[in-house]
Amino acid sequence: MSTPPWAQQPPHPQAPEPPKKKSKAKGCAGAGCLGIVAVVILGGVISVAGGKSGSAPAAHDPAAAPSHSHHGAKSAAPQSGAHKKKPQTVTYEVTGTSGADVQYGPAGSNAQGKVPMSVTKALRNTQYYAITAQLQGGGHVTCRLKVNGKVISRSTASGGYNIASCEISKDVFSGKWKDTNAG
Repeated sequence: MSTPPWAQQPPHPQAPEPPKKKSKAKGCAGAGCLGIVAVVILGGVISVAGGKSGSAPAAHDPAAAPSHSHHGAKSAAPQSGAHKKKPQTVTYEVTGTSGADVQYGPAGSNAQGKVPMSVTKALRNTQYYAITAQLQGGGHVTCRLKVNGKVISRSTASGGYNIASCEISKDVFSGKWKDTNAG
């Protein structure tokens, strides 16, 4: 028996495969898959953003691991107990006859004191410091301005209502303190 020509089908190069049987395990369907994908993407975004937000790097991050040289090179990182820079100071000193009126301080201030006096303060970001000591009717007085213990300016006055005046300023180019009274 032969098959009639109208029932014969020409060979199809890519015949459709028969439908596969569905497994009994449930796969990812609809909104459930989207939820899983969203969680995975959100986790990736958080981990990338977390590295750029200034938070501490993860312990497994090789960029966060300290670099160690096995060639005897010293580390540039400060070590605990390293030498701390000592704060710079200015000292206002006045000696001589008691009773002289004293004014001292950085530019813009007028602290007051009496002879004898020695006051040490931390240097500020100020370019000018001064001290004046005015005698009250007679005697003698000497003022000194020191930076880190080194005398930068010194002045003496005697008799009447004379004034000993010490002034220092910081040279903007060299960064060194100079006696402003020494013209």
